[in-house]
Amino acid sequence: MRSNNCRRKFVVAWALVLIGAGGSGLMLSRAAEFKLTSAEAKARMEAARDEAANVRSNIFLTLLQLDRVRGERDPQHPQFQVFTNQLASMEQLAKAFGKHAEEMKQKGSMYFADWEARADAIQNPEARERAKAHFAERRSSYDAINRFMQDARSNFMLFITALTEIKTIGEAQPDPKGIARAKELFMQANWRCIDVQRALMGMEEEFDNLAASFAKDE
Repeated sequence: MRSNNCRRKFVVAWALVLIGAGGSGLMLSRAAEFKLTSAEAKARMEAARDEAANVRSNIFLTLLQLDRVRGERDPQHPQFQVFTNQLASMEQLAKAFGKHAEEMKQKGSMYFADWEARADAIQNPEARERAKAHFAERRSSYDAINRFMQDARSNFMLFITALTEIKTIGEAQPDPKGIARAKELFMQANWRCIDVQRALMGMEEEFDNLAASFAKDE
Protein backbone atom coordinates (compact mmCIF):
# COMPACT_ATOMS: atom_id res chain seq x y z
CA MET A 1 0.00 0.00 0.00
CA ARG A 2 2.81 2.43 -0.85
CA SER A 3 1.00 5.52 -2.13
CA ASN A 4 3.85 6.95 -4.22
CA ASN A 5 4.43 3.64 -5.96
CA CYS A 6 0.68 3.28 -6.38
CA ARG A 7 0.48 6.67 -8.06
CA ARG A 8 3.32 5.93 -10.49
CA LYS A 9 1.96 2.49 -11.37
CA PHE A 10 -1.52 3.91 -11.81
CA VAL A 11 -0.34 6.46 -14.37
CA VAL A 12 1.58 3.78 -16.30
CA ALA A 13 -1.30 1.32 -16.25
CA TRP A 14 -3.84 3.85 -17.46
CA ALA A 15 -1.49 5.13 -20.13
CA LEU A 16 -1.54 1.56 -21.47
CA VAL A 17 -5.32 1.39 -21.31
CA LEU A 18 -6.04 4.81 -22.78
CA ILE A 19 -3.25 5.42 -25.26
CA GLY A 20 -2.43 2.35 -27.20
CA ALA A 21 -2.19 -0.90 -25.36
CA GLY A 22 -5.70 -0.89 -24.00
CA GLY A 23 -9.11 0.51 -24.66
CA SER A 24 -10.56 -3.01 -24.88
CA GLY A 25 -11.47 -3.38 -28.57
CA LEU A 26 -8.59 -1.15 -29.59
CA MET A 27 -6.24 -3.70 -28.11
CA LEU A 28 -6.63 -5.97 -31.11
CA SER A 29 -5.83 -3.28 -33.66
CA ARG A 30 -2.77 -2.27 -31.68
CA ALA A 31 -1.84 -5.92 -31.36
CA ALA A 32 -1.67 -6.14 -35.14
CA GLU A 33 0.33 -2.92 -35.34
CA PHE A 34 2.80 -3.62 -32.57
CA LYS A 35 2.80 -7.43 -32.65
CA LEU A 36 1.10 -7.52 -29.27
CA THR A 37 0.02 -11.07 -28.53
CA SER A 38 -3.30 -12.00 -27.00
CA ALA A 39 -1.41 -13.18 -23.92
CA GLU A 40 0.22 -9.77 -23.60
CA ALA A 41 -3.11 -8.01 -24.06
CA LYS A 42 -4.61 -10.23 -21.36
CA ALA A 43 -1.67 -9.50 -19.03
CA ARG A 44 -2.10 -5.75 -19.49
CA MET A 45 -5.80 -5.93 -18.66
CA GLU A 46 -4.91 -7.87 -15.53
CA ALA A 47 -2.28 -5.23 -14.65
CA ALA A 48 -4.88 -2.45 -15.03
CA ARG A 49 -7.23 -4.46 -12.80
CA ASP A 50 -4.52 -4.78 -10.16
CA GLU A 51 -3.84 -1.05 -10.22
CA ALA A 52 -7.52 -0.25 -9.74
CA ALA A 53 -7.42 -2.59 -6.74
CA ASN A 54 -4.30 -0.80 -5.48
CA VAL A 55 -6.04 2.57 -5.68
CA ARG A 56 -8.97 1.09 -3.77
CA SER A 57 -6.64 -0.23 -1.07
CA ASN A 58 -4.98 3.16 -0.65
CA ILE A 59 -8.33 4.92 -0.31
CA PHE A 60 -9.28 2.52 2.47
CA LEU A 61 -5.87 2.99 4.10
CA THR A 62 -6.35 6.77 4.13
CA LEU A 63 -9.69 6.48 5.87
CA LEU A 64 -8.23 4.00 8.36
CA GLN A 65 -5.43 6.41 9.21
CA LEU A 66 -7.96 9.18 9.71
CA ASP A 67 -9.93 6.97 12.09
CA ARG A 68 -6.77 6.50 14.15
CA VAL A 69 -6.40 10.28 14.41
CA ARG A 70 -9.74 10.48 16.20
CA GLY A 71 -8.41 8.49 19.15
CA GLU A 72 -4.96 10.08 19.26
CA ARG A 73 -3.81 11.30 22.70
CA ASP A 74 -0.15 12.06 22.01
CA PRO A 75 0.32 15.87 22.12
CA GLN A 76 2.80 15.60 19.24
CA HIS A 77 0.05 14.15 17.06
CA PRO A 78 2.23 11.70 15.10
CA GLN A 79 -0.78 9.88 13.69
CA PHE A 80 -2.20 13.14 12.36
CA GLN A 81 1.08 13.67 10.50
CA VAL A 82 0.86 10.17 9.04
CA PHE A 83 -2.64 10.99 7.85
CA THR A 84 -1.62 14.33 6.30
CA ASN A 85 1.30 12.68 4.48
CA GLN A 86 -1.01 10.01 3.10
CA LEU A 87 -3.53 12.66 2.10
CA ALA A 88 -0.89 14.56 0.13
CA SER A 89 -0.14 11.42 -1.87
CA MET A 90 -3.83 10.72 -2.38
CA GLU A 91 -4.42 14.24 -3.70
CA GLN A 92 -1.92 13.55 -6.47
CA LEU A 93 -3.47 10.16 -7.15
CA ALA A 94 -6.94 11.70 -7.36
CA LYS A 95 -5.65 14.32 -9.79
CA ALA A 96 -4.20 11.63 -12.07
CA PHE A 97 -7.37 9.58 -11.79
CA GLY A 98 -9.52 12.56 -12.76
CA LYS A 99 -7.35 13.34 -15.77
CA HIS A 100 -7.54 9.79 -17.09
CA ALA A 101 -11.27 9.58 -16.45
CA GLU A 102 -11.77 12.70 -18.56
CA GLU A 103 -9.59 11.28 -21.34
CA MET A 104 -11.60 8.08 -21.35
CA LYS A 105 -14.88 10.00 -21.41
CA GLN A 106 -13.79 12.18 -24.33
CA LYS A 107 -11.87 9.70 -26.48
CA GLY A 108 -13.53 6.33 -26.01
CA SER A 109 -15.67 6.55 -29.15
CA MET A 110 -12.66 7.58 -31.19
CA TYR A 111 -10.76 4.50 -30.05
CA PHE A 112 -13.54 2.20 -31.15
CA ALA A 113 -13.94 3.92 -34.51
CA ASP A 114 -10.22 3.41 -35.03
CA TRP A 115 -10.52 -0.23 -33.96
CA GLU A 116 -13.32 -0.91 -36.46
CA ALA A 117 -11.40 0.72 -39.30
CA ARG A 118 -8.28 -1.27 -38.55
CA ALA A 119 -10.21 -4.51 -38.18
CA ASP A 120 -11.90 -3.97 -41.57
CA ALA A 121 -8.51 -3.35 -43.15
CA ILE A 122 -7.03 -6.70 -42.08
CA GLN A 123 -6.36 -8.67 -45.27
CA ASN A 124 -6.41 -12.17 -43.84
CA PRO A 125 -10.12 -13.20 -43.60
CA GLU A 126 -9.62 -15.46 -40.58
CA ALA A 127 -7.63 -12.82 -38.71
CA ARG A 128 -10.23 -10.21 -39.61
CA GLU A 129 -13.07 -12.34 -38.25
CA ARG A 130 -11.12 -13.07 -35.07
CA ALA A 131 -10.56 -9.35 -34.61
CA LYS A 132 -14.30 -8.67 -34.93
CA ALA A 133 -15.61 -11.71 -33.06
CA HIS A 134 -15.44 -10.26 -29.55
CA PHE A 135 -16.07 -6.62 -30.42
CA ALA A 136 -19.51 -6.43 -28.76
CA GLU A 137 -18.43 -7.91 -25.44
CA ARG A 138 -15.28 -5.81 -25.34
CA ARG A 139 -17.20 -2.67 -26.18
CA SER A 140 -19.64 -3.50 -23.39
CA SER A 141 -16.81 -3.90 -20.89
CA TYR A 142 -15.12 -0.72 -22.07
CA ASP A 143 -18.35 1.27 -21.71
CA ALA A 144 -18.89 -0.19 -18.24
CA ILE A 145 -15.33 0.73 -17.21
CA ASN A 146 -15.97 4.25 -18.44
CA ARG A 147 -19.19 4.54 -16.41
CA PHE A 148 -17.57 3.11 -13.29
CA MET A 149 -14.57 5.39 -13.72
CA GLN A 150 -16.72 8.53 -13.97
CA ASP A 151 -18.60 7.49 -10.83
CA ALA A 152 -15.32 6.71 -9.05
CA ARG A 153 -13.86 10.07 -10.07
CA SER A 154 -16.82 12.03 -8.71
CA ASN A 155 -16.79 10.26 -5.36
CA PHE A 156 -12.99 10.24 -5.16
CA MET A 157 -12.87 14.03 -5.50
CA LEU A 158 -15.59 14.50 -2.87
CA PHE A 159 -13.71 12.08 -0.59
CA ILE A 160 -10.54 14.16 -0.93
CA THR A 161 -12.47 17.40 -0.37
CA ALA A 162 -13.89 16.11 2.91
CA LEU A 163 -10.49 14.89 4.11
CA THR A 164 -8.82 18.17 3.19
CA GLU A 165 -11.35 20.11 5.27
CA ILE A 166 -10.78 17.72 8.18
CA LYS A 167 -7.03 18.35 7.87
CA THR A 168 -7.62 22.12 7.96
CA ILE A 169 -9.76 21.79 11.09
CA GLY A 170 -7.16 19.59 12.76
CA GLU A 171 -4.35 22.04 12.08
CA ALA A 172 -6.33 24.90 13.63
CA GLN A 173 -6.75 23.46 17.16
CA PRO A 174 -10.51 22.95 16.73
CA ASP A 175 -13.15 24.28 19.10
CA PRO A 176 -16.37 22.32 19.82
CA LYS A 177 -17.94 23.64 16.62
CA GLY A 178 -14.93 22.52 14.62
CA ILE A 179 -14.96 19.09 16.25
CA ALA A 180 -18.65 18.68 15.41
CA ARG A 181 -17.92 19.66 11.79
CA ALA A 182 -15.01 17.19 11.63
CA LYS A 183 -17.28 14.38 12.80
CA GLU A 184 -19.79 15.25 10.10
CA LEU A 185 -17.04 15.30 7.48
CA PHE A 186 -15.73 11.95 8.68
CA MET A 187 -19.13 10.39 8.04
CA GLN A 188 -19.24 11.99 4.60
CA ALA A 189 -15.78 10.64 3.82
CA ASN A 190 -16.82 7.19 4.99
CA TRP A 191 -19.77 7.12 2.59
CA ARG A 192 -17.66 8.46 -0.28
CA CYS A 193 -15.07 5.78 0.46
CA ILE A 194 -17.75 3.10 0.10
CA ASP A 195 -19.05 4.60 -3.15
CA VAL A 196 -15.66 4.98 -4.81
CA GLN A 197 -14.59 1.50 -3.77
CA ARG A 198 -17.80 0.05 -5.20
CA ALA A 199 -17.08 1.76 -8.53
CA LEU A 200 -13.46 0.59 -8.53
CA MET A 201 -14.58 -2.98 -7.83
CA GLY A 202 -16.87 -2.70 -10.86
CA MET A 203 -13.89 -1.62 -12.95
CA GLU A 204 -11.86 -4.56 -11.67
CA GLU A 205 -14.61 -6.98 -12.67
CA GLU A 206 -14.77 -5.55 -16.19
CA PHE A 207 -10.98 -5.74 -16.56
CA ASP A 208 -11.27 -9.40 -15.59
CA ASN A 209 -13.92 -9.80 -18.30
CA LEU A 210 -11.60 -8.22 -20.85
CA ALA A 211 -8.70 -10.41 -19.79
CA ALA A 212 -10.93 -13.48 -20.19
CA SER A 213 -12.00 -12.24 -23.62
CA PHE A 214 -8.41 -11.86 -24.80
CA ALA A 215 -7.62 -15.30 -23.39
CA LYS A 216 -10.05 -16.71 -25.98
CA ASP A 217 -7.73 -15.47 -28.72
CA GLU A 218 -4.71 -17.38 -27.39
